[in-house]
Amino acid sequence: MTSAARPGARRGATALLVALLVALTLLAGAAPASAHATLVGSDPTEGEVLTETPDVVTFTFDEPVSLTAEAVQVFDAAGEPVESDSSTRDEVITTDLPDELADGTYVVTWRVVSSDGHPITGSLTFSIGAPSETVVPPDLADASDGGLKSDLGIAQALQYVGLLLAAGLVVFLCWLTGAGLPSRPQRTVRVLMRAAAGLALLASAISVPLAGAYQQGLTFAKTFSPEALDLDLVGDDVLVLLLQAVGLGVALWLCRGPALGRQARLAATAGAAVAVWSPALVGHTRAFEPVPLLVATDLLHLGAGAVWLGGLAGLALTLPALAARPREVAGLVSRFSTVAAAVLVLVAATGSLMAWRILGSWSGLVDTRYGQLLLVKVAIVGLVLLLAAYNRFRLLPHVNSSPGHQHALALAREVRTTVLAEAGLLVTLLLVTGFLVNQSPREEESAAAPAPSRVVTSSLGEAKVLATLDPGTRGQNTLTVQLQDPTGEPLDGIDAPEVAVRTDGVDLGLVPVVPTASGTYVADVVFPTSGTWEVQVSLREDQFENPVTTLTVQVS
Repeated sequence: MTSAARPGARRGATALLVALLVALTLLAGAAPASAHATLVGSDPTEGEVLTETPDVVTFTFDEPVSLTAEAVQVFDAAGEPVESDSSTRDEVITTDLPDELADGTYVVTWRVVSSDGHPITGSLTFSIGAPSETVVPPDLADASDGGLKSDLGIAQALQYVGLLLAAGLVVFLCWLTGAGLPSRPQRTVRVLMRAAAGLALLASAISVPLAGAYQQGLTFAKTFSPEALDLDLVGDDVLVLLLQAVGLGVALWLCRGPALGRQARLAATAGAAVAVWSPALVGHTRAFEPVPLLVATDLLHLGAGAVWLGGLAGLALTLPALAARPREVAGLVSRFSTVAAAVLVLVAATGSLMAWRILGSWSGLVDTRYGQLLLVKVAIVGLVLLLAAYNRFRLLPHVNSSPGHQHALALAREVRTTVLAEAGLLVTLLLVTGFLVNQSPREEESAAAPAPSRVVTSSLGEAKVLATLDPGTRGQNTLTVQLQDPTGEPLDGIDAPEVAVRTDGVDLGLVPVVPTASGTYVADVVFPTSGTWEVQVSLREDQFENPVTTLTVQVS
C-alpha cells in the first residue's frame, strides 16, 4: 500500500470502527423477548357461553405481538367466515364483531408474530345463547406455511455458509498468511472470498421475503407480494442485510490489493465482524435472559466459527501452491492451529452456554427438533476435533522431523487432505445451523404415539404426568392432569403446571386449570374437531428449569 493511501485507510478504519460500535449498541440494547409469545388471557374465555353478542374479542399475550395480513378470522358453527376487524396495541389484540350474531358456537382463529420473528397460531371457541350441536372446522388451508419454513431454512443455511466463509477468509488474508504467500494463491483466496460474499448477500436478500411470507402464512407464489415485504415484520431482516452488505463491501474493497497495511487490515476485519455478527440481531439469543450475556456469547460463537472455517478454506486453497515446500506447509498450518485452539475453546464454551439457556432442560435435546439438530451439530464438531487433533499432534510433528524431502511431501499432502475434510464438515455444520435457527427451541414434538385409551402418561423431569380426557369426543370435555412422583403418588406443594392444547391447524393455547386435589388439576376444554390432539404440560421448577412434555390424546 502506498503512503498516499494510508491516511485514507486510517480514516476508513476509524469510520468502520464507529459503525461497528453502533452495530454493537444495537445488538446489546435489543429488547428482550420470551421464546415465543404466549396467550395469557382472552375475553371471552375458551368455551364460555354468553347471553348476547360481545362488542369485541380480546387476546392478551405476555409480550407485544405483530398482526399478520389475516391475523384474526372469525367463523360460525357452519365454518362460514364472519366479518371482523382487528387491531393490536402492545400485548393486546382487539377484534371488533358485528352488532348482532346468531345464537350458536363461534371459532376465532389467530396468527401473530412473536418478537423473536416466529409466527404462532391459536383459536378460541365461544358460544352465544347455547353451544351448537355440531361445529364444522374452519378451512385454514391458507394459514399453513406451504413449505416456506423449509425454503427459509435452506436460504439461511446458504447465508451462514457464505457469510462465515467470506469473513473468515478476510481474517485469513489479513492475519494468518504471513509475508511469504505467493500471489497466485492470494488471488484464488480473493476469488473465493468474493464468491462467498455474493452467496451470503444473495441468500440474505432472498431470506427477507421468505421470512415475511412464512410469518404471514402465505403461499410460495405470494413470496414477493406487498404483505410479505411488510417492514413491521421483516425490518430486522432488512437491517441484517444492510449490515452484511456494508461490512462485506468494505472488507472486500480493502482486501483487493496484494499488500495490506495494519490500519487497512484492522478496518477490513472490523467490516467482516459487522457482517458476521449481524444475525445475532434476530437470533434466539435475544429471546432469553440475561440478554446481554447471550448476545455477547452469540457474537463470540459466530466470530470463532468464521475464523475456523475461513482458516481451513484458506489453507485448502493455499497448501497446493506450497506443495514443494513441506516445511512452509507445516509452518502455515502450525500458525493456524495455534489460533484454532483458542477458537475451538470459544466455540465449545459459547455453544454450550447458549444451548443451556435456550433449551431450558435436558429433555429438550431429544424432545424438540431444535435439540435434535443441536445434537447433530455436536456430533459434527466432534469429528472436526478428531481431525484437527490428528493434524496437530501427529501429522505436523512428522512433517517437521521427516528425514527425507519426498517423505515430507507425502505427509504434507496428507495434511491437505485432512484440512479439506475439516472444511467440508464445517460447511455441513453451517448448513445444519441454517435450519436450526429457524426452529422453535421449545416447539415440542409428540412424546408418545397416539394411544387408543383416553388416559395417557409421560415424564416431566423427575415427575410423571397422567392425563385423562372425559368423554373424549368432539365438544365439551373435562381434562384432568395429575403430577406424580416416581412411585406414582400425587405431588404436594408444587405450583400449578401450564397446560396447552393443540392439533394441526388449530391451537387452543393455554387452558386454565383448577386444583382439585394434591397434584391434580382440572380444565374444561371444548374440542372443535375430532382427531389427534396434543396436550403440552410444562412445570416451572425454578428460574432456569422449565421441563416440558407433550401427551397425545384421541378425540372421536
